[in-house]
Amino acid sequence: MTAFEHVTALFSFVYALALTHLLARIAELVVARDRVRFSGLLALGMVNAILLVFCNWLSIWDLHVITTWTLGSITIQFLFAINVFLICVLVGPKAHDEGPIDLEDFYWRQRPYFYGALVACAVLSLIANLDYLKTASAALFLRENLTVLPMFIPTVLALVFRKRWVQWAAGLCYLAMVLAYTILFCSTLS
Repeated sequence: MTAFEHVTALFSFVYALALTHLLARIAELVVARDRVRFSGLLALGMVNAILLVFCNWLSIWDLHVITTWTLGSITIQFLFAINVFLICVLVGPKAHDEGPIDLEDFYWRQRPYFYGALVACAVLSLIANLDYLKTASAALFLRENLTVLPMFIPTVLALVFRKRWVQWAAGLCYLAMVLAYTILFCSTLS
């Protein structure tokens, strides 16, 4: 087993748990749909969280050429994966056995934590991207960070401003940015 395989096995488990947690919560809501008050903003947050897991799991591949992993590199990548897991937890409400489930209320209570976690994710990403300097494609460090930096705009705006239109604009803008990131950096694994 290579160092990359050993290290990324742990990250992959964290990403798998994050996705499993969120998908299980979504399935619970589908089963309890008669008691659910839908929230488009929360659904958008869920889509963003799922896409975040997917694109970051794919992007791990770019690090496969690193032969020596330091404790610092492993730790920051691990913290990043944990943060992605927390993002999935923050948009995945538990469907209680009885009573109404108000997803709109849940969104507004979780909003500062969700967007705070997305800001933390961007900060951790900038640090984690230092690992690209250890590869033959060191230019990826600059390209990825130039892609991540604009992600602060919608996440900070959604964190600071409670207006509904700001929440929609920020969520959709973040979705477009993560989709663009996924297409630019993860469309081909080689």
